Amino acid sequence: MREMTDYWALTALLMGIAGVAAKADAGGAPRLSLPIACEPGRTCFIQNYVDVDPSPGVRDYACGGATYEAHTGTDFRLDSAAQSEQGVAVLASADGTVKGTRDGMADMFVSQAGKEGLKGRECGNGVVIDHGDGWETQYCHMRQRSIAVKTGDTVARGQRLGDVGFSGMAEFAHVHLSVRHDGETIDPFSGRGRDGTCAVDPREVRGLWDEAATAALHYFGGQVLAASFTAQVPVLGELERDHAGTEPVKTDEQLIFFARLLNLRAGDRIRLSVKGPAGFEVESITEPLPRNKATYLAYAGKRRTLPSWPAGHYDGQVQLLRGTTVVSEKRAGFTVSD
Repeated sequence: MREMTDYWALTALLMGIAGVAAKADAGGAPRLSLPIACEPGRTCFIQNYVDVDPSPGVRDYACGGATYEAHTGTDFRLDSAAQSEQGVAVLASADGTVKGTRDGMADMFVSQAGKEGLKGRECGNGVVIDHGDGWETQYCHMRQRSIAVKTGDTVARGQRLGDVGFSGMAEFAHVHLSVRHDGETIDPFSGRGRDGTCAVDPREVRGLWDEAATAALHYFGGQVLAASFTAQVPVLGELERDHAGTEPVKTDEQLIFFARLLNLRAGDRIRLSVKGPAGFEVESITEPLPRNKATYLAYAGKRRTLPSWPAGHYDGQVQLLRGTTVVSEKRAGFTVSD
């Protein structure tokens, strides 16, 4: 998922420079709106923030680990590639002029495409917008043939640039937003460069987001991405392609409730529970995680011992536990017909 700039987005060398001072108050700094048409935490999710640590370590703006080494943008992801096929718009975060575009690259996970074939094109299909006074934004991994603007176009905040995809160096469907000032990476959540500064209480940080985006983008330091039922043991890689579960029917041999989670920390636990008709019940809680996990799959279920599953509604709940606090939770349900 490492996005590198090429000609039309400045050089990788400039993107890697760290140690710039706070620039939220610099002249001409744009106020940014959401770069994607979604509801954060419900229909899209932040997988990675900017790595503000210029050393080999990793740190996001809230002193957490929801990033990876030298990551220079914010990744707004969908639950799966199948969601991107419905057409989720990538939006201009501020007024400006289109500096460059690329289109035509296939939507293909890097595990298929291979890194070697993506050198110089890691961003995939994308757009760069010049906002003046040295400020620019870059939007990566857009859907093939979806780019709706061309170089030289004047664009307005909220204008559709194209759609979310998974072209270039992408392991999941998302748009990667980079913000730069005079060629140096700026974290939109803090308004600072990659100078190692972070805030334990992210609510105290004043970044570049406008009022509406600030209200929607509270710090997501661990969350449930999606939950579903199925009759087969799920595979994480396949779920990145399509999360939709296959609801069990009366005669399936097993009933499984599963959940995918993001940005877990060492010590986190996941509780899964299901209640259904005729006293059906499943309860499971994991051991504390030994280390941080960018993505995680948890599931629990039962094998059928009766001639068929009892008819009625089955309700599942997943909770992400950090100590005794429920950090994030989600429910899903389905009905076995008579």
